[in-house]
Amino acid sequence: MHIAQNLKALRKEKEWTQEEVAETLGVSPQSVSKWERGDTCPDISLLPALSNMYKVSIDSIIGMDKINEAEAIAAVFKAGQRYLRNGNSAAAAEVYTAALKTHPSDEALMTELALVLSLEDDPAALCKAANLFEKALLGKPSEKVQHTIRAARCFVYFKLGEEEKALSLAKKLPHVRESRENVLAVFMNEPKPEKIDAYLRLISLGEEAAC
Repeated sequence: MHIAQNLKALRKEKEWTQEEVAETLGVSPQSVSKWERGDTCPDISLLPALSNMYKVSIDSIIGMDKINEAEAIAAVFKAGQRYLRNGNSAAAAEVYTAALKTHPSDEALMTELALVLSLEDDPAALCKAANLFEKALLGKPSEKVQHTIRAARCFVYFKLGEEEKALSLAKKLPHVRESRENVLAVFMNEPKPEKIDAYLRLISLGEEAAC
């Protein structure tokens, strides 16, 4: 699927027609059309020619760059979660911070770093977490990430002493673990910092906790 999307995008970027590409490669326009629809793939012997024609790597054409990037980010999440489960939030924060330097617009990475920072008591760390949550939402991440952000930021604002804002945001939450009912129930019991952190860990790690 990556090949079809990439070949079509590369051709359109050059503003070439399928006929022009076919003539350059010595194939039929129908073959180029099938490649871009994902019905067939170009013969492996044509990959060097496609690479030279579009001036990109073969990995870029077949989508290995995207696959490698996805695998690298998955490894970051795995390492960060492992550190956090072991109580080493500083190491988890370092992992996510380093990854964000390479992938600065990745909303999921922003969210994970914000979740780690939200467990701190330092107002500066909590403010950074709140800012990261807001920035991540602007990027329109997946629905799951949005739900996680919206629930966690309620607790961050509560920890920052902005109870009114926290309650207002909590009333707009969806359901289940990040629901307005569950979060408001925690607030109604006048939670201590450790109770809030326990719930944040539940949101972040899925750990069962007494909330």
